Amino acid sequence: MTEKVVVHICCGVCAIKTVEFLQNDFEIIGYWYNPNIHPYEEYRKRLQTAGYVFQRLGKDIVWNLDYNIDDWFALTLPFARDRKQRCKNCYFLRLEKTAQFAKNRNIRIFTTTMFYSIHQDIEEIKKTGEDIARKYGIEFLPLDLRQHYYAGKEIAKNWHLYRQRYCGCLFSEIEREGVK
Repeated sequence: MTEKVVVHICCGVCAIKTVEFLQNDFEIIGYWYNPNIHPYEEYRKRLQTAGYVFQRLGKDIVWNLDYNIDDWFALTLPFARDRKQRCKNCYFLRLEKTAQFAKNRNIRIFTTTMFYSIHQDIEEIKKTGEDIARKYGIEFLPLDLRQHYYAGKEIAKNWHLYRQRYCGCLFSEIEREGVK
């Protein structure tokens, strides 16, 4: 029997190569929890794209649709101009929910599709995930899938997927636009 892994899904595009990489060694259970995505219209687009990708890949995904925007802003607003700390807090919120889900389902390993993106701080994601794993007595699977980023983007383009232009939060959108 193949071991299960819970994979936090930040978006469908990032899931494609992550699932491909993991599927030979694990039974993948996707987990969607992203109160960081703004505005809500953007959240819905990414939610729909993730659903399409998981359906197309024939994998299971669990939808945590709690859009706890108040919790997210409480953790990140004090660090609006400090991207490193803001992202660290955002990683923590989403990965902790994923770890809680895994622990409650007696699944001992979790990871995230954020390791796929060339725009994420994978060292901080790894540290945050490992700290959370220790707290819950489970394992965090660190990956470096950035070398697959452009191949995954090409697949997403061929599948005609919605591809976002920023990480997800209001602050990352403002930074992308160069607003000070």
